[in-house]
Amino acid sequence: MALSYDFDIGGGAIAEPRAMFRDQATVDALQGADPAVQAFFTDSGFALKTYNSGAPPGRYPARDEEARTYVIERLSENLSLHDLNGAHWGGFDFRAFMTSLSEVEPVDDELLAPTGPRRIDEDLLAARLASRQKKGKRRMAFGGLLLGFILLLYVAAQSLPG
Repeated sequence: MALSYDFDIGGGAIAEPRAMFRDQATVDALQGADPAVQAFFTDSGFALKTYNSGAPPGRYPARDEEARTYVIERLSENLSLHDLNGAHWGGFDFRAFMTSLSEVEPVDDELLAPTGPRRIDEDLLAARLASRQKKGKRRMAFGGLLLGFILLLYVAAQSLPG
């Protein structure tokens, strides 16, 4: 069975993006590869776990363009830094991966599929609402404190001889 080389940027594009393959079989192949191959990928910005953004096969979220470019540049730079001659790739086909990189296209966020069931957790919802209410009360209290402090400064300034 051929592996799928689609990958996504997990958790969004951050300062040090982590690319993750969508297919567990692809991750399993890399985990079965020589440590040099694994290091090549992890040093290039890949995490050896899965993540699915909801993009269809052969596509990736357009918002990940910059992070993907960064990861691909790191792959290119690290190719000469890692001794991969004669390395066991664990079934991962680097040539097929490169072909996949050249053929993949971006897709708008609106066209992404949901990545999982959207179940509403009533307890979590109640906790978030209570937290927001507490935050609002803290802001009101701080605002009152600040207003009192400003009034105190005003009164003090008015009572100075001048």
